[in-house]
Amino acid sequence: KEKYFKEKTKKNILRGIDILSKLTGRMLITDALPIAEDYRDRIRKISGVEKADFVGSLRRMKETVGDIDIIAATSNPKIVIEKFTKFTAVHQVITQGNAKSTIIHDAGAQIDLEILPEDEYGSLLQHFTGSKEHNVLLRTYAQTKNMSFSEHGFKYKGKLHKMRTEKEVYNFLGMDFIEPELREGVDEISAAINYELPKLVELSEIKGDLHVHSIWSDGNMGISDIARAAEKLGYEYIVISDHTVGLGIAGGLDEKDLEKRQKEIETVQLAHPKLKILSSVEVNIKASGELDIKDWMLEKLDIVTASVHTSFYQEKEVMTERILKAIRHPHVDMIGHPSGRVIGQREPYEVDWQKVFKACKETGTALEISAFPNRLDLKDTLCKEAKSYGVKFAINTDSHQADHLNLMRFGVSVARRGWLSKEDIINTKNITEILTWAKRA
Repeated sequence: KEKYFKEKTKKNILRGIDILSKLTGRMLITDALPIAEDYRDRIRKISGVEKADFVGSLRRMKETVGDIDIIAATSNPKIVIEKFTKFTAVHQVITQGNAKSTIIHDAGAQIDLEILPEDEYGSLLQHFTGSKEHNVLLRTYAQTKNMSFSEHGFKYKGKLHKMRTEKEVYNFLGMDFIEPELREGVDEISAAINYELPKLVELSEIKGDLHVHSIWSDGNMGISDIARAAEKLGYEYIVISDHTVGLGIAGGLDEKDLEKRQKEIETVQLAHPKLKILSSVEVNIKASGELDIKDWMLEKLDIVTASVHTSFYQEKEVMTERILKAIRHPHVDMIGHPSGRVIGQREPYEVDWQKVFKACKETGTALEISAFPNRLDLKDTLCKEAKSYGVKFAINTDSHQADHLNLMRFGVSVARRGWLSKEDIINTKNITEILTWAKRA
């Protein structure tokens, strides 16, 4: 009965119910994207298929998606639909028509395939990608130029102009091409008209990962394993960022442990001369704002990341001051997973972000964009706002095993949705620039 629950317990239960209700029926992008890419690629290999793409919120790289929608252009839709329904991992065929089909994947995802005419593919791809808000703004702008725009193309001066590619759609309106990640109906149309869209950061521009855990704390990779994985990705540097002692559940390290780990880093470094292995920690920001490793040790490290791991539900003013204290600490270079959210499990902290962004700009402290599947934190809208203050970011994976390093692309997608360019991202810099930034004080 309600009277037996403490007020704090009741609040936590209600938070959990609210979070679960928001995520019901949706998948993390990290679960949906590999399925969509697999099916898209298999469709593209079918004889007669000219084009195929997944669309909707997945193509815009939103953090969660509902169904997976795929479109294709082909001269033989019947054959494509038949082969689609017989793909491996098809758990159930829901519908199978002449140009449309819906199946349920073994993983539980619903996949809808629709065959479209190739001569209208560009406008149809744009239409099905969305968002609805973006499409409304685009059509409204077309009207100001005495055009009518639909998924079939432009009606202008009594003639229908069909678009075979998306670039033709935006160019026909006299604006820059708008990347799918930006199409959320905010201010991307006006920026495209004025040729003010940013050149978004690319995965290929990332030169290293600044947040990786080893077996010294709660990771399952040795430092040699991490170095080999980083080299396979073509990285210039990798940063070993184990937890510190305050996070006991993660086997956190104290000052003596860190000195022992440093000797191993130096040994492994000799075997990997082309890769720079940097020594770091993910230090805990205690409820008071203090850090759980002594300053003399932090000063020895190449990079220091500070993160909140406890007392998530402090009052807004208290949490803000707690984070500000860490930002202003002379040895802290970066704030890890800054809002603390875990998608589908925990809402972000209550924080005065304007104060945080101003402090980061003043101190040169970077904010992390965590590429880890259930974090994707800092979220896109806050990235865009922080950029307006001149804040810098680092896109990291928070890897605990080798395959986690491949999650980097999801952090890059968050950065792109946040309008970030290469210049906004610390780990697009070379090793000399990274070390200069870290020792900025």
